[in-house]
Amino acid sequence: MINDGINDVPDKTIAIFTSAKKYKKEPTQERILGMVKKPDKKRDWFSPHFYRCLPLTIGNQYGFTVSSEFEVGFEWNGGDNPEDTRIFINETIDNSFYPGIVSNFGHGIVTIDPPFFFRTPPGVNLMTINPPNYIIPNVTVMTGVVETDNLRRNFTFNLKIQIPNIRTTIPAGFPLAAFIPMPRYYCDEFNLDFAENIFSKEIIDEEIKADTEAGDYREKVEPTLKNNVGKHYMQGKDVYGNIFKDHQKP
Repeated sequence: MINDGINDVPDKTIAIFTSAKKYKKEPTQERILGMVKKPDKKRDWFSPHFYRCLPLTIGNQYGFTVSSEFEVGFEWNGGDNPEDTRIFINETIDNSFYPGIVSNFGHGIVTIDPPFFFRTPPGVNLMTINPPNYIIPNVTVMTGVVETDNLRRNFTFNLKIQIPNIRTTIPAGFPLAAFIPMPRYYCDEFNLDFAENIFSKEIIDEEIKADTEAGDYREKVEPTLKNNVGKHYMQGKDVYGNIFKDHQKP
């Protein structure tokens, strides 16, 4: 049994199990890795200016995306029943292609049923999210948190159509959904508190001053620089040149 204290999924690893009995052809590892992968840092709709924003560039690469081997379209008439959402798939596509795409739940929800499932190390969940900075017109990926260290079966990705009576088509290979690993309870244990309840007035004033001067720099100095771009954050330092102790690069 996985994660029984003996057969544990290694740390920082997501184990993929193929599960394709409903399909004509067993998926190969190559085909699965064509469907689920780490996203690239580039986006077709980004101009070069976007890549000078480190948070966006790093965000592009977070987690893993899930795509389809074939083009799929769908349209929702606004009703609550599964049959109120129509799925459009090329008639030459059969169940030797992946994944399964169906309307099971009604309410304009399209379900993506991949031919694999995941197991994570003990205490690690997977959270389903929109593919980072990929734009899927008229679709929102429903967020779910799954105990994939415990769950001994597959789970689905679900897309919510936003506006009725609009046909949406997603090309083959385009990310349909994404997921990121998340230690269980990690987010739950965070609280909000005001700085005044944590730090001295001296420390608070110092941070506010740094924020103000960083804003002044962006407003008054950056426009005079080549390409109007300051590189403090990209270089991992504050407005005074202090180096970040730990800085992530793209």
